[in-house]
Amino acid sequence: MSPVLNSPPRIVSRQSNRKRILGGNDTVKIAIVQKSHPYLDRDGTLEIACEAILEAGQNGAQLVVFPENWLAGYPYWSPGWNTDGARFRQAYADWHDAAIMAGTEDTERLGAAALKAGVYVAIGCNEMDPRVESDQIFSSVMLFEPSGKHTGTHRKIMPTFQEKMFWGMGDANDLKVFPTDIGNIGILICGEHSMTPLRAALIAQREDFHVSVWHGSFHLNKGPTLVEDDQDQSNFIGVPLSRSYAIESGAFVAMACTYLDPADIPDDQPLAKGDPDFRNFNHSNGGSTVFNPMGMAMTEPLINAPGIIYADCPAWMRKTRAAILDTFGHYARPDLVQVLVRKPGMGGWRIAGPERQQLDTRNLDALHVAAEINDVDPELILAQIELE
Repeated sequence: MSPVLNSPPRIVSRQSNRKRILGGNDTVKIAIVQKSHPYLDRDGTLEIACEAILEAGQNGAQLVVFPENWLAGYPYWSPGWNTDGARFRQAYADWHDAAIMAGTEDTERLGAAALKAGVYVAIGCNEMDPRVESDQIFSSVMLFEPSGKHTGTHRKIMPTFQEKMFWGMGDANDLKVFPTDIGNIGILICGEHSMTPLRAALIAQREDFHVSVWHGSFHLNKGPTLVEDDQDQSNFIGVPLSRSYAIESGAFVAMACTYLDPADIPDDQPLAKGDPDFRNFNHSNGGSTVFNPMGMAMTEPLINAPGIIYADCPAWMRKTRAAILDTFGHYARPDLVQVLVRKPGMGGWRIAGPERQQLDTRNLDALHVAAEINDVDPELILAQIELE
């Protein structure tokens, strides 16, 4: 685990920043909810979620983050052709029934809690496809505003390994960062943090906060099963990937990891505790923490215990980090390397970054000057912009 930054210096903004880092706020307080929940119980988990949102809001949090598939449970079992049919069907039906769907009482309850607490909420869930013709489930993180509005959803682009038997894949609509009053918020789920072009597609949109959700602190390099719990995070891939993301993006990274108390798994769970077909769930042992824009932990990881982790995130850390390492600014070579992103609706491709705005006169002048300095035809650049 990385060293913890216990006492950062106090640096204040003497004037407003034109880029409105962190939405123009000097400091934003974020919270990670690491609480157990009744496994595959949608209503019971929603009740705990709403209580935790209110508690975090009362303690001054402005952004509240929940782990991967926290609502209402990661699918721990490993179905295969040799799995007992009756138990598989009951387990899958329970998991399918526990999924939430946008535009229903589920999101209304979460939105009402966000409104009452006056906070932004990012919550990992199993999301049911709202399209009439589809019964697909997605691994998703839903984002809610302090107004109670469901702002949007990030769906996992590529489920990992056996997860492909449970979840569908996201699309180009999920390659976006959400602008808010506390700054730009980006989201990736677990193994997505190992997808380098995907990381670049979000980092290019200048995140202030990055939501990094995981189903616990696990390692993949020791037995007896493929996924084992990592009690000290010495081999947990989420730590180096989240730290690296913070360093590359210059964002505050909220690494939210699931804590599941075995007592919250019902005794009649078809693929039950101790059953060889029920995959090891002990790796859902927590370990949540927050990394600053230089990759230092701002809180000690909370392992094997429930709780809510808080971190005060000062804007100066984003600003001063940019002076040293600005990944898509002074520390970039777009003349050599660029990342292309699919436009939503299969509408061609665009260069990674925020949606381009029409160039005004000053920008056109600056473009011509830069083109002349670099011996580039400005008309070629304008033509490329038009293609985007």
